[in-house]
Amino acid sequence: MKLKKLIALAASAALALSLFAGCSRPSDNKPNDNPPPANSGSPAENTSAPDSAGPIVIKIGHTDSSTRSTHVWSVWLGEWLEEKAPGRFKVEVYPDGQLGDSPDMVAGVKLGTLQMEFDLSSVVSSMSGPASSCIDLPFLYPTYEDWVEGTFENGGLELFNETLAGSGYYCIGMYYNGMRSVISRTGNYHNSDDLKGQKVRIAQDELNIEMWTAMGANPTPMSWGEVLTSLSTNTIDALDHSLGVFNDFSIHEIAPYVTITNHASSPFPIVCSLDWINSLSPEDRALLEEGVTLACQQQRDEERANEMDYIQRFTDEGATVEYLTDEEVAAFIESVQPVYDKWREKVGDEMVDRWLATVPQH
Repeated sequence: MKLKKLIALAASAALALSLFAGCSRPSDNKPNDNPPPANSGSPAENTSAPDSAGPIVIKIGHTDSSTRSTHVWSVWLGEWLEEKAPGRFKVEVYPDGQLGDSPDMVAGVKLGTLQMEFDLSSVVSSMSGPASSCIDLPFLYPTYEDWVEGTFENGGLELFNETLAGSGYYCIGMYYNGMRSVISRTGNYHNSDDLKGQKVRIAQDELNIEMWTAMGANPTPMSWGEVLTSLSTNTIDALDHSLGVFNDFSIHEIAPYVTITNHASSPFPIVCSLDWINSLSPEDRALLEEGVTLACQQQRDEERANEMDYIQRFTDEGATVEYLTDEEVAAFIESVQPVYDKWREKVGDEMVDRWLATVPQH
């Protein structure tokens, strides 16, 4: 995206409220020992069974911090439900991995130890299969606006749920984690030649490995706890993540080159058990889904506005922030076509084509 276009987007996004002021937590972080927030209750109390004798208890687990927008709007969901249906729902939100790490919580949704969780889409798709992982195909949605339109207007959310159904999961809505970009200690990356030989830290995931290999880099799976030390000791050259994570961990102080690539939308699906949500009455389910949809819309607006502030901070503090041109994006899209070919072999042409059909046509 060209700089002028991003400036225009920033002006529009700045109208949104900006509550995201704390430290975010990458989804592959380990849990910590922070106590539950005052509004969350104890993980051991209550059940979620829809019972007229008591409230429907909804435990929501995640690995973000208690100050990030995803947590703030999850708490808001409980307040909204209480306002709309006093005493009918009790929402308990557990941040910082208090209910386990990401795979544990996704499994816990099926086991009933919690009712909802949100995390990277790759965590969910690792449980449901390669068809759902198509949501993370490289450059599927090259801009934030493309992702919003493709997911919430062109059927992407419905298609994602179709691919989840066989594994027993249901995605109620999606938070915005941030379009993924790359931050480096060695320089900015505008093409495959720039990336040649560069060790780019990624989360362990087949699609990530295939994507970065096709783009010309040396993808290096690594746990999050090793990242900052590895950058500082030159063990890795760069990191693939969202602008919010770059900001919250001040990674630009040791890796001062930020390239806005938008190579994956990497959303945060809010998932529950298909059996559980089907057990709710039509009225309860409709109200819950309405509340989640509203929470997600407001969180996305806020998080997008925050990204403009992060970029400003990076530049103010001496980092070099550069954007891919339309021609450079097109070249990277061409370079990752082998990844699409491989996924066609995995899930079939029809499924890949259906995902591509959600992409806005401009």
